[in-house]
Amino acid sequence: MADWLGSFHLPKFTTDEFEKRKEEYVEKHGYTITIPALDEIIKIKRFKKMSPEEINLWKARKYDEIPTDRLMEIRGHKEKKKQKFQAMLASPSPKIVRSAGAILTALDDLQDAVSTLAVIGLITAAVVGGTTAAILSGPLGWVLGATALLNLINPYSRLRGRRGKASTGTGAKKAVEKLTDKNPFSKKARVKTAIRIKMFRPTIGNAIEALQVTDNIWGIGLSLGPIMGFAQDLIAGTVRYVGGQKVRVKKAAPPVASWVKLAGRAAKASAAFAGFAWDSDFQDEVDLFLAANLSLQVLEPYLQDWNPLDQVEDLANHEVQAPRPIDILTLEVIEEAGFSLDEVCNWPQNGEQWISYGDLQEKTAEIATANLNHFAEKNKNSALAFIAGQNAHDFALGMLAAWEGEDQVEIECLPASRIVITILMNGWCYPDDVTDDQVKKFEDWVYVHEYMNTVPSGKEIWNYAEIFCGFTWAESEDEYK
Repeated sequence: MADWLGSFHLPKFTTDEFEKRKEEYVEKHGYTITIPALDEIIKIKRFKKMSPEEINLWKARKYDEIPTDRLMEIRGHKEKKKQKFQAMLASPSPKIVRSAGAILTALDDLQDAVSTLAVIGLITAAVVGGTTAAILSGPLGWVLGATALLNLINPYSRLRGRRGKASTGTGAKKAVEKLTDKNPFSKKARVKTAIRIKMFRPTIGNAIEALQVTDNIWGIGLSLGPIMGFAQDLIAGTVRYVGGQKVRVKKAAPPVASWVKLAGRAAKASAAFAGFAWDSDFQDEVDLFLAANLSLQVLEPYLQDWNPLDQVEDLANHEVQAPRPIDILTLEVIEEAGFSLDEVCNWPQNGEQWISYGDLQEKTAEIATANLNHFAEKNKNSALAFIAGQNAHDFALGMLAAWEGEDQVEIECLPASRIVITILMNGWCYPDDVTDDQVKKFEDWVYVHEYMNTVPSGKEIWNYAEIFCGFTWAESEDEYK
């Protein structure tokens, strides 16, 4: 088991520094999020936020004073919002119907966070090609849990590569290492001592002190995200103590800049958007993973100065209001559909306008993990989905570090991952005459190590195959190519 060291720490920026970064980014990329991946650059086109002048003209219905191309762009953006809102209203789930406005608002905040915070934050993205790209585009994709990793080397697997044979050799080893490096399904993590989180919810603190696959950590981290924006919600009047008593803090939170407030809104929006079973737009789902990681990067240095887990007594019993729109187009979509904000701006977790941080955490973690798994399986061959998964991985570990300290986080590769990498590193592959039963017996042994969280040596891997499974590892032909 190894200590985790965050690869990126965002400093605090002054307003001038932020505006300079923003100006340079827009000059270089326009209103496009640019991410390097595979052999090309992935570009995500963004709607340019309406300026104060455009908002005033829109409110006054002076549409003829808005340039035609821009007017069509704004109307098209509103129509997309309308379609999403109507789709949620048609949901068979009453909670989704009652939460349609909050979810639409959450999407506004997530998209705004990605567009705004990308100018200073770092979107996690590994550049991959060659064998790595072949695995990514093949039947296995990037969802490399224990079974998928074993299928990479299994000559009888239905999931073998498109070339008609299993991946072998050191080239495959390097590819597997790249695909598992920041993969939320290929690692386990824990906190040595969860002091702060235990003060919030002892059961969650105990849970993260035990090794868990990072997709579970993602769910827990996302469910704790709204706490990061506590100070902003307190100032806005969107947080209260259960029973109506006055909110008490040990010391007042320092004022923060507009983009830090946006990061806080995005952290809350992440929990709202992850609070129901997804059947939504691919890009909206990607935005959640990118926004969660970017908002954490922005908020992390401020948590060191003012941490709600330290400053607020009985935090779990404080209630936070569901996201409510400020975007003029979102407000119009809701109003034109004949709804008030109170009717449709409720948490999908409970169908109510307010929810305690404790209940929000409990009702979000599991569904957020399920959404990550659903997203990954549905988009296992997508390079952009792989990037989203990498951001989920970094967010999960970064969230543990933000709450408990970077020196408290330990990580470990799945035993199956380390066994497969050892086999590939040695240039071994199954012999041509190996039987399906022999492969199954070896894989069952790997699953035992997975369950026991133990990792055999290369010598033990060789001996078990030869003595107990009845085959001898062959040398991969790929070693000589």
